[in-house]
Amino acid sequence: MTKKMFFKLAFWGVFPLIVMAALSLRMAAAEEVKLFTKPPSADEMGALLFPEKEKVSPKPQFKTRSLVMTPAPSATPQPVEEKKKSVGIALPIQFALNSFEILDETRPYLDEVGRLLNMEQFKEERIIIEGHTDAQGSENYNNWLSQERAKSVKNYLVSSFRVDPERLMVVGRGEREPLPDLNPNNGLNRRVELHRLEESAN
Repeated sequence: MTKKMFFKLAFWGVFPLIVMAALSLRMAAAEEVKLFTKPPSADEMGALLFPEKEKVSPKPQFKTRSLVMTPAPSATPQPVEEKKKSVGIALPIQFALNSFEILDETRPYLDEVGRLLNMEQFKEERIIIEGHTDAQGSENYNNWLSQERAKSVKNYLVSSFRVDPERLMVVGRGEREPLPDLNPNNGLNRRVELHRLEESAN
């Protein structure tokens, strides 16, 4: 058995474990995924991935000299606000044909992701980078290609924005998750998704 063959067998041996680990850590954090066709701002992506980090305006206070009076609590119990759920982000990152080389025209998407991860309120957050393909080509090849493309995105964020690689988990989903109501062979399925990486519960 050649070294190359051994590597391929080893990859496909651990690939299902990688996918299962990503699924468990993601913890269904993003039932909804928002697809962008233009680069969203870092602030916009942050509000979707980490909604609890949105800036909340303080309650008004009325000050008279050294006396501070806050509004009296309402006698009527206020409804508990439902916790906002994290929303996944789908970006049409383009790569060279049958390659994991990122094309220059889609780098602006990743530049905003890099800015997001360097914003003070998100510096401790971690994300999953998912690679997706269309259904053209074999399933095994698409699994491998989507994984390598997700790695390319990670490497770009690490090298260009000095993001700690430990904050970025990559996984290739291949052709298994086409966009809703879209032919699996449609090229629009070739995309990169970002999801909040939740800590696994023990």
